[in-house]
Parts: sequence; structure tokens; C-alpha cells
Amino acid sequence: MNLKELESKLREIKNKGFVSSLRSGSTGIGYTFESLLGISENNLPIPDIGGRIELKTIRKDS
Repeated sequence: MNLKELESKLREIKNKGFVSSLRSGSTGIGYTFESLLGISENNLPIPDIGGRIELKTIRKDS
């Protein structure tokens, strides 16, 4: 995924508004975000997108 594709997908996700978590627990928000971006879940210590960008998520007020 290149930068323009990432920007487009982020806009699409933002336009969806609230999205319910696809998994309960502390990993749910990250899993949901990666799923919306079309990224397969992995636990590798390498960046998620193109070997250069690592995604991080956090719940509001946590």
C-alpha cells in the first residue's frame, strides 16, 4: 500500500463514523482498524504498511 492508498482508506474509515469493535478486549480497536484498512493481523515486530509505517491505536479516555 502506498501513501495515496493509505490516505484514501483513512478518509473512507473517517467517513464511516462510529464503527463497533470487531473483537472485545484490549486488542479490539487495533484489530478493527487493521481490518478496515485491509491489513492481515500479525504479531511481527515490523511495520504494518510497506515496511515503513507501524499503526498504533488507543481508546479515547483510556
